[in-house]
Amino acid sequence: MRIRRSAAFAAPVLALTLFATACGGGGGEEDEGGNDTPTLADIANSDVNPQERDALQDGGTLNWAVSDFITQFNSYHTDGNLGVNLDILQALMPRAHNFDDTGAATPNTNYVEESSVSDDGSTVTFKLNPDAKWSNGEPITWEDYAATVETMSGRADGDFNMGTKAGYGDISKVEEGADEYEVVFTFDTPYAEWQGLFDVLYPAEYMEDPEKFNEGYLEDIPVTAGPFKLDEIDKTTQRVTVVRDDNWWGEPAKLDRITYATYESDAMAGVFVNDEIDAFYVGYDAPSYERAQEREDARIARAIDNGYRYIEMNAGRGPLADLDVRHAVMLGIDRSALAKASLEGVDWPSDPTVNRLIRSNQPSFQDNSGDLGQRDVERAAQLLDEAGWTQEAEGETRVNADGEKLSLTYVVPSGLQTTQSEAEITQQMLGEIGIEVKIESVPSTAFFTDYIYTGNFDMSSFVQVGTTPFAGESYENYGGPFNDDEEDWGNNNGRTSTPEINEKYAEMVRTTDLDRYYEIANEIDTLLWENGQGIPFFQRTGIWAVQEDLANFGANGMASVIYEDIGYMKE
Repeated sequence: MRIRRSAAFAAPVLALTLFATACGGGGGEEDEGGNDTPTLADIANSDVNPQERDALQDGGTLNWAVSDFITQFNSYHTDGNLGVNLDILQALMPRAHNFDDTGAATPNTNYVEESSVSDDGSTVTFKLNPDAKWSNGEPITWEDYAATVETMSGRADGDFNMGTKAGYGDISKVEEGADEYEVVFTFDTPYAEWQGLFDVLYPAEYMEDPEKFNEGYLEDIPVTAGPFKLDEIDKTTQRVTVVRDDNWWGEPAKLDRITYATYESDAMAGVFVNDEIDAFYVGYDAPSYERAQEREDARIARAIDNGYRYIEMNAGRGPLADLDVRHAVMLGIDRSALAKASLEGVDWPSDPTVNRLIRSNQPSFQDNSGDLGQRDVERAAQLLDEAGWTQEAEGETRVNADGEKLSLTYVVPSGLQTTQSEAEITQQMLGEIGIEVKIESVPSTAFFTDYIYTGNFDMSSFVQVGTTPFAGESYENYGGPFNDDEEDWGNNNGRTSTPEINEKYAEMVRTTDLDRYYEIANEIDTLLWENGQGIPFFQRTGIWAVQEDLANFGANGMASVIYEDIGYMKE
């Protein structure tokens, strides 16, 4: 998945403990045993133990367990496309807008005092905070925004190893407004998702120069502008530590420091119980969910999450290049059974209803899978027969006219039993229709870089996580090819799309009528099912384990993390 906005994660990083603390709307259902089970409508928008700043201690350390050790801290760089990167960078770097847990945007007044759009949608104006400064003492001005647009639009000269244009290419002109603290963006056509741009801002010099773009934030974060600043990147222990920046002009950070400590996912619950960490994303790993409950001061936070779990199919090589084969694989898998097996042991709805562009707490959320979302082994077998993959006897692997077996490699990261189980269930299901599935376990540290990003797989399962509530950011995962290059699939790990999908994304992000916007989003999701672009099987579990007196942190859902407000409650 190479591009920056929708970040990829291997299996929901561990599962936790305790019980959900909040729910809202909708009613539960009774399972076969007569017990109430939660539905997606029962899950809260956020669950962060919200507290006013004066109720918090001054000082303390948040030890945050993460699953990836970051080396490329330029989030616009193709190698900077991991969710952990934004968890670190948004404590240190500017972002133009914040989002609440419904997805509504407001200017992040630490950097942008006001933002507005013209009636015709062609002009967006940011009034910048004149107190905002980079850690090198330079003011944050319109030129920093202009440099980002120039590079990310593809207009800058040089070899920038970056992702797709993602809205920046729609900006035809950036100008200084009344002074250096006002920036005016002119769009060729209205761009409905403008508030999602500049989720991380870098100094102009690191965006204008290809060498600084590619290497300036490699294994370093040289210039910051946030409530925290970099203290240390420790390659040996795989920890990144940030500390309160006393030069920050906003409300001072309540915490002294945040340590992002890298652990294998199956180790996080243990170190949490041993009080070595204070928070980690649990996901749906049942053993970890149970283990985390052993800590007396644990709080299990649960909220709608901006992501979904799915099986990726690589159409860039082998049998899956054939749409009929991809459809057969989709029809050969029981998504409900896979979701129930994956979510067994955690308090989360095993509902396979997934929309790639819209979450269950957003308008017009619906299932667009149609017939392709239900298991149908007879139709799957028929498609495989028509595609030239025949089966001589029941139970045997299908072969083509050249005697080649219909065999697919399912790559899983080591240390994640949940992913291994998903692969084994898929192996059994597809075996019933004559598709051989070979499971290859690879080091978790190399899973994305050496396998998913490079296309060295046929199938795998992981999570797509949006960094804003906007549907258009998923274009980088499902559109393409990019940059007028038939080989450039950027962040699209499935390596397939259609002109209609690309055109629909372009129409959606230019649609300012909200009803029509979501209507197009559902049309796109339907097209993705029809083109066999992955197999979603549940909305990502927004389950976290956190120390109970930690406030303003946990399951944020759609909401932005306000890092300066994280802290521990007074006794």
